[in-house]
Amino acid sequence: MKKVLKRVSPETHGISSSRTEKLLRDLNSLGNEVHGFLLAVDGDVICESFVSPYSPNIPHSCHSLGKSYTATAVGLAVTQGLVSVEDRVVDIFKDEIESLGIDVKPGMEKVRIRDVLSMSSGTKGMPMFNDFWFENFLSSEIVHEPGTTFLYNTTGASLLGAVVEKVTGQDMVSYLKNNLFRFIGIEDDEIVWQKFADGRTAEPGLCATTEANLRLGMLYAENGKAYGKQLIDPEWMREATSLQVENGPVHGADNSSAGYGWQLWLNTTSGMFRFDGGQGQLCIIWPEKHAVAAIHQSGRDPEGCNNCIQAIQDFMEELTGSPLPEDPDAYRALLDYSSSLHLPALPSSAIPDSAFELFGTYLMTEGSFVPYIEVAPGNKDFWYLFHDRSLSPETVALELRPKNDAVLLTLNRDKNFLCALDGKWRIQDVVNPLRGLTKVASCGEFLEDGSLHIILKWLNGWSMSDVLIRKGDHPGDLLLTNVKDMLHEYLPPVIHECKLRKVRL
Repeated sequence: MKKVLKRVSPETHGISSSRTEKLLRDLNSLGNEVHGFLLAVDGDVICESFVSPYSPNIPHSCHSLGKSYTATAVGLAVTQGLVSVEDRVVDIFKDEIESLGIDVKPGMEKVRIRDVLSMSSGTKGMPMFNDFWFENFLSSEIVHEPGTTFLYNTTGASLLGAVVEKVTGQDMVSYLKNNLFRFIGIEDDEIVWQKFADGRTAEPGLCATTEANLRLGMLYAENGKAYGKQLIDPEWMREATSLQVENGPVHGADNSSAGYGWQLWLNTTSGMFRFDGGQGQLCIIWPEKHAVAAIHQSGRDPEGCNNCIQAIQDFMEELTGSPLPEDPDAYRALLDYSSSLHLPALPSSAIPDSAFELFGTYLMTEGSFVPYIEVAPGNKDFWYLFHDRSLSPETVALELRPKNDAVLLTLNRDKNFLCALDGKWRIQDVVNPLRGLTKVASCGEFLEDGSLHIILKWLNGWSMSDVLIRKGDHPGDLLLTNVKDMLHEYLPPVIHECKLRKVRL
């Protein structure tokens, strides 16, 4: 039976409903696009908000927040006596080094699990993140004494997953489901975790619900204990959440300069730390206050994520721990506001007579159209490493058809996007090369010149495609522009353009 988290008023835990509503309003005014937010104190949820068309039951990309899941799996394996943080990676992978003929450089023999956990393995740079990431890490040049110098290292985080799978004999998801998730209340359908082509569990390939992230944070807030059961060694938890390595100043982001633990970041407020993923996927934990906040969002504003962290930190500082008198009117206002949030869709429109020239079947002649969920769109998004290789992401054929109050966009004859023209989001499942990440919300509008504007929002993450389809310069030609947001907040969107030729009405 699912372990349901109790929902209570903020007053129950010493803060007003009006202050809590202000926090939600602040988070929605920072320039980010908030998708889901939960805040719990002493295991009770005092604030919950999901912005439609996003919803509580849809696993959402976590990006590097997933590193904290992997580190937790390491802690679980340490607790079970399967591995030690003092173990050397060359010893763990001795057989693989020999069978793959990996050239281990001097110094790699010193690298311990604890060094990889703290991103201080001493490599010259982050080992290349491609299909050979495993070999790339183990053959890296070591230029710093392991354990002394911070270098952000996603390849190293992937190696930690390989460690877990090697010492447990299970894939990461099965191991965590059997030994952790069922004890802390994370259900099977709340997790989708991609794999590399070699079958190893991918980093940063985790998608989880906002509540799953909250529950993992609650485990850390209680020093490895959940529902009265000590699941992870308290000493491991103490080390994981303590300063392991200084990481130096980060311009404009004080809370990213406070040091690093084991696959998590320390905040400037003493005792506060967080799991942190690109675009503002956050879980902020303050054990002293027994407070945990989890948020999924699209952090498009350059300062939005830093301001988000600060807003939540300021709110937690006001938690008194002593109940306040109930305020039913303010609590109802909080609930009304949190349940009313939604992203604007495109304006409603009808199909103009001039638009019927757009309808038909087309073949791609120039450029490419890849509208699917991505992390860092560009020449080649690195999530291609997790693709189902039997499903090509490239669009070869495209079909446009009217369908009642919508337009049906079909790619390669089998991927259908029904884009409503009534000013509402249409939520559907569309197969794409990333396994299990099928949820998309779409809407469309016809512009005055007869061109078609479509937005596709992938609800399993922050990724979206803003698509414009218009007539080309020659009869039967179609021009398509696809605009995708970038992961890194200071970079402009990526724009892809392509041409198609009509082959059938």
